[in-house]
Amino acid sequence: MSGTVVWFTGLPSSGKTTLARALQARLAHERFAHCLLDGDAMRPILAPSLGYSDQERGEFYGALARLAAELARQGLVVLVPATAHLREYRRSARALSPRFLEVWVQTPLSECQKRDSKGLYASAAQEPGHLPGVDLPYEEPEQAEILATGGDDQAALGRILGALRHPAADAVR
Repeated sequence: MSGTVVWFTGLPSSGKTTLARALQARLAHERFAHCLLDGDAMRPILAPSLGYSDQERGEFYGALARLAAELARQGLVVLVPATAHLREYRRSARALSPRFLEVWVQTPLSECQKRDSKGLYASAAQEPGHLPGVDLPYEEPEQAEILATGGDDQAALGRILGALRHPAADAVR
């Protein structure tokens, strides 16, 4: 189970962090070495001066992917809930990692807008050009190992744990 990056992608407010935290609790209960690198929490640490231009997003996701891969090489299960709205960001993270599981938290845009606790969707109407799925493209994964239907998808949580325990079963949707 060790040495794996589990990258949770999906629209903003899709439930990526919720699902990652549920997995974190299970891993802690089972005493597996792990860490959580939430994209929102890591941005001010890894890229405090970067904005949200295409280039700056690329730099941030590159730094996040390099950190996750390094921690995975040290034997941790690294949970990364981060939108990474372009496939290239996730492809690069996969290429860097010793083992990589992509979890697509597939939540309809209308549901994400309803549960928008940070006000991202409301601010997108006033400040266009910064929100994936609204005024920036969100490129859906082409071959995610796990598909989740929101942050509280217990079946997906079980599939992620199964994939972590049994590496040959990575292609479990």
